[in-house]
Amino acid sequence: MNLLKNFLSLVLAEGFSKLITFAAFAYLARQLGAETFGYVEFAAAVLMCASLIVDQGFSAFGAKEIAKSPELTGRLATKIVTARLLLALSGYLVVAVFALLVDRGPVVMRLLLVYGLSLWALPLLLQWVFQGHERMQLVASAQIIRQVVFCAVVFAMVRGAQDVLWVAWAEVAGVVATATFCVVVYRRYFQKETPQQASSSIRLFREGLPIGLSQMFWVIKMFGGTLILGLIASSQEVAFFAGAQRILIALHTFVWLYYFNLLPSLARSWQEGTEEFRSLIARSMQVMVWVGVAGGLAWAALSQQAIQFVYGTEFGPAGTVLALFAAVWSMALISGHYRFGLIAAGQANAEMATAAIGAVLALIIIPLGYYNAGITGAAVGLVIAEAGIWVSSWWFAQKLLFLKGNSRHLRLPLFALLLVVATIWLLPLSAQNARLAVLMLLPAILALVLDHTARIRVRQLLGLLRI
Repeated sequence: MNLLKNFLSLVLAEGFSKLITFAAFAYLARQLGAETFGYVEFAAAVLMCASLIVDQGFSAFGAKEIAKSPELTGRLATKIVTARLLLALSGYLVVAVFALLVDRGPVVMRLLLVYGLSLWALPLLLQWVFQGHERMQLVASAQIIRQVVFCAVVFAMVRGAQDVLWVAWAEVAGVVATATFCVVVYRRYFQKETPQQASSSIRLFREGLPIGLSQMFWVIKMFGGTLILGLIASSQEVAFFAGAQRILIALHTFVWLYYFNLLPSLARSWQEGTEEFRSLIARSMQVMVWVGVAGGLAWAALSQQAIQFVYGTEFGPAGTVLALFAAVWSMALISGHYRFGLIAAGQANAEMATAAIGAVLALIIIPLGYYNAGITGAAVGLVIAEAGIWVSSWWFAQKLLFLKGNSRHLRLPLFALLLVVATIWLLPLSAQNARLAVLMLLPAILALVLDHTARIRVRQLLGLLRI
C-alpha cells in the first residue's frame, strides 16, 4: 500500500503540473502563432537531447544504489553532482555549436543559447536522492515548483511572437528554482555526514552510461521526429507534429512516474529472488495492460477534440497524429515492465539495446513516413519504433530475467479490444456519440466484469482514497 500511496502522490503532483503546463503551452500556441510556436518546440527538442548528456543515466543508477544501501547517499551525491557539472559544460558547448551551425534563423539561435543555460542547474536536481529513499512527496514538490515557476514567467511576460525568448528564460527560471529547493532539502534531511570533496568514479560511468545511453536513445526516438522535421519541414508542420507530441510526452510522464515509483521495489525484489521479482511484475501487469487498452482507446476517441481544445482550431491537422500516438503510449505502459525490470536486475546494457532499436527505427521510418504521407506518416513511424522496443524488451526479459508466461496477462485485454472494435464497427456511422461512449467506457466495464484481479485492485484503490 505504501507503493500505491507514493505513486498517487506523484500522480497528483504531476497531474497538477501538467495541467498548468498545458495551460501555458495552449496560451503560447495562441499568442505566438503556429510558425513561432514551431521554433519553440524545435529548440525545446534540442535542449531535451542536450539534457541527456548531463544526466547520463546517473539518476536511475543513484536511486537504485540508495534503495539498496541508504548509507551511501552522501558519497553518491558528491560523485554524481561532480560528474554532471563536468558534463553540463560539454552539453552547453554542444548546444552553442549547434545553434551557430543550424540554418533556422536568428530566433532559433537565440532560443537555443538561452535554453542551454538551464543545463548548468541540472546537476543540482536531486530528485533521484529522494526517490532512492522513497520520499516521493519531495519528488512531487520539486516537480510542482519547476512547472509553477515556468508557467508564472510565461503568463507574466509573453504577449506575442516578439516575446518568444521569454519562453526559454522561463525554463531557466524553473530549473534554477527547483535546484535551489533540492539543495535546501538535501542539506536538511539527507546530508548526515561531513561533505566530501568533489569526486567521480569509474563504476559510476560504467554502470550509469548504459542507462544514460538508453535515455538518450529514448529522447532520439521521442524527439527525433521534431528534430528531423525541424530540418526538412515547414515550421508550421513542426508545430502540428510537436504539439501532438507534447501531449504524448505529458501523458507519457505518468508511465515514467509509475516505473520511477516501482524501480526501488523491483531492485529489492530482484535481490530477494526471481520468484518475488516475477510475482511483482505479474501483479503490476495484471492492472497496467487494462489501463493501456482502456486509456489508449479513450485517447484515440478524444484526440481531435483535445488538440483543438489545447491549441486552437489552427492545429486541427494534428488530430490524426495525436490519435496515432495513443498506440505509442499504450505500448510503452506495457513494455516498461520489461525495460525497468532489466535495469533493476543490473541488465542495463540489454535495456539500452532495446532503446537503441527504437531510436534507429525512428530515425529511419519517421522521415520516410513524412516524405510519403506528411506528418501522419511521421507519426506512424513513431508507432513502429515503439513496437520495436516492446518486442525487443520482451525478448530480453525472456532470456535474462526468466519472465515466462506474461502473455497470459494480455489475453483478456486483447479480447476486450477486439470486442470494442467489433461494437464500433457494427454501430451506424451516424451514432457518433454512441461510438465515443463505447470507446471510452466499454473497456473499463469489461475489465471489471472479466478480470477478478482488476476488481481487487479497484477495491484497494477505493479503500486507500477513503483513508
